[in-house]
Amino acid sequence: MSTGDLYTGREQTLVKHFILRNCLERFAIIVGSRWDTLTYVDCFSGPWNVQSEQFQDSSFAIALEQLRKARKIHKDRTGRTLTIRCFFLEKKRSAYDKLKHFTDQIADVEIKPKNKALEEAVQDILDFVKQGGPKAFPFIFIDPTGWTGFAMATIAPLLKHKPGEILINFMTEHIRRFVDSPQQLTQDSFKRLFGSGEFKEKVKGLAQKDREDALVTAYSECVKQVGAFGYTSSAIVLHPGKDRTQFHLIYATRDPKGIEVFKSAEKKAMAVMEKARREAHKREREERIGHSQLGLSFDNDTSQDPSTYFLSLRDRYTSRARAAILNLVQTKKQLAYDEAWSSSMTFPLTWESDLKKWIHEWEQDGHLETRGMKKRQRVPQLGQNIFLVWKGTRTSSSRGQPG
Repeated sequence: MSTGDLYTGREQTLVKHFILRNCLERFAIIVGSRWDTLTYVDCFSGPWNVQSEQFQDSSFAIALEQLRKARKIHKDRTGRTLTIRCFFLEKKRSAYDKLKHFTDQIADVEIKPKNKALEEAVQDILDFVKQGGPKAFPFIFIDPTGWTGFAMATIAPLLKHKPGEILINFMTEHIRRFVDSPQQLTQDSFKRLFGSGEFKEKVKGLAQKDREDALVTAYSECVKQVGAFGYTSSAIVLHPGKDRTQFHLIYATRDPKGIEVFKSAEKKAMAVMEKARREAHKREREERIGHSQLGLSFDNDTSQDPSTYFLSLRDRYTSRARAAILNLVQTKKQLAYDEAWSSSMTFPLTWESDLKKWIHEWEQDGHLETRGMKKRQRVPQLGQNIFLVWKGTRTSSSRGQPG
């Protein structure tokens, strides 16, 4: 069974695992050059709905694969042997038994499976991380099936742990559907998720898509504030068969390099997602009207172009990011490139190449000057004390077109 076949009917999980895989691959290599121990914590391990008998399509098996690869790379390059430690948490007994059977077969990695709910296991996780020694760096993955079980107060000690990075599956579709539920128990659960009820004011009266963005932004800001993270970003994962968001993956780090890794993984994952969505649409259509009636034109369709919906989303977020950076540089008159980069990278579907394109356009129009670049340097880079100096007039255009 191919990797693609493992995710038939759950293409959103394919995208999630693709981002996790790519993040961990780079994370382990970069962090492993400075730290002796890499600790991976999976707070909702499962396994859930896996198709592979070897659990190849589970987050914990993917993590082990990437961490082992990084260990081999470091061994080959430097002779150093990284210590890999994993904490796999699962509260459902039937799933835990499968998880335990899997981990019992592994001898080259220290793994601690735990049959507990996250609310009861936070101190166990912290103790496990601490046991890795002063040169241990944790990566924590929170991947629930809903919006309960990881209240902000519950995960706060994990967010606050330094060093550390965290990836959270924010179940956007469920949250968007039930956020206005009149049930008091549901409302209380959302207050626990966000840490307070303040988010309600930020989404009040907004249209559906704006409300979705506001919910993700509010949650990301809570994570950033509670954990004192320097940077957060999010990636959209679309429903495989419908033009709507399934969930967001929210990433938090204290190092800009982490955001570079996450945004690179996001960009690659979007191509994977669009391909998977095309295949899901084709499969659904075949099931609905029959393969023989589709016609040669559909069978021979080899288009690799992104969907109209995806392109509309990309235009939405790049336009907003562009306007935000333009407002910053016009307000401050002299804006550090690093700050412009950090601000633009908080938007999904927006990449550093977009930021550099906008800067080039503003320079060409005579509105902006870039200062601090080295001789013959063509584009600004992070960490080089480069500044964007605004020379044009201020504009109030919502799309950020200089006047």
